[in-house]
Amino acid sequence: MGMTSAASRLARLADGYVVTQLLWVAAELRIADALADGPRSAKELATQVGADPDVLRRVLRGLAAEEVLDDLPGDRFGLTATGELLRDGVEGSQRGAVLARGGLYYGALAGLLDAVRDGGVPFELVHGRTFFQHLDIHPAESARFQSSMAVRAAREAAAVVEAYDFRRFRTLVDVGGGTGVLLAEILRAAPPVSGVLFDRPEVVRGSQLPHVGGDFFAEVPAGAEAYVLSRVIHDWPGAEAVAILRTVRRAIPDSGTLLLVEAVLPARASDDPAAVRMDVHMLTLLGGQERTADEFAALLAAAGFRLDRVMPTGPRSGVHVLVARPAEVPRHSDRPRSRAASGGES
Repeated sequence: MGMTSAASRLARLADGYVVTQLLWVAAELRIADALADGPRSAKELATQVGADPDVLRRVLRGLAAEEVLDDLPGDRFGLTATGELLRDGVEGSQRGAVLARGGLYYGALAGLLDAVRDGGVPFELVHGRTFFQHLDIHPAESARFQSSMAVRAAREAAAVVEAYDFRRFRTLVDVGGGTGVLLAEILRAAPPVSGVLFDRPEVVRGSQLPHVGGDFFAEVPAGAEAYVLSRVIHDWPGAEAVAILRTVRRAIPDSGTLLLVEAVLPARASDDPAAVRMDVHMLTLLGGQERTADEFAALLAAAGFRLDRVMPTGPRSGVHVLVARPAEVPRHSDRPRSRAASGGES
């Protein structure tokens, strides 16, 4: 890479904060939906979405510079293939993810330097409370967050049931399963399975799926053939992650199967940049982390499991299925202190 191109690339990366907010404004104002029927002028869009036309025009040009919009003759703007993904309801829509990143997540990055220097979780340093405590007292943000996670969870769930055959089980517990997106997909793909959704009582309350509310640091429903934890372990640092897995180990029969649905960090960051970016999200918001296959194996061993295999899923899903079995001798029957559980769609 030449000096000029390196400088240009660095300048573009440094302006990432601007791009995030341009996308967030477009998502909040539903610019893409307003352009679904064809190009509009900045003035027409401003009237339609309720904005100052002069300020909006400059934002639209900023989006056009990033090839999210097309700037056309006559001060008109249209959607590109990238911009289409800011629409609600289209396949592959990323509007929910943009709303979360530009709103809920964005401010937490201000705490990253302090966390790097002195430890801690950037979100907590900025807001003075944990991520899930923040959602508990901001129901509108919580609803938006859960909605954005459901879109991602649906994409991942479809890839998981395509990659792994759940018909081998009769009973299954989805631990930390949130609103039940993955469990519903498993039950659809594998009708012989009898499944139970387990999460915090306030999360599963009202679910149409069979469900149990509780705290996965204390106890989960016992005796099922399979336990699945999707995007749960990455929310937690090592000690808490092992504690959750030990709870499952107490509940699972020695002949049972544990399935973790998680991103798996590559040996080199450039081999899977999306997984590495997700790891930075976890660092910033929760103090959790993505892990390599070897790191998962070590966590599982500490909780009384052995990792049997790691199965990739679809190329767009970003997750693997890690298949584990109880080790011959269960380890650590101690019960850790109770902690509030968090849904696996985060």
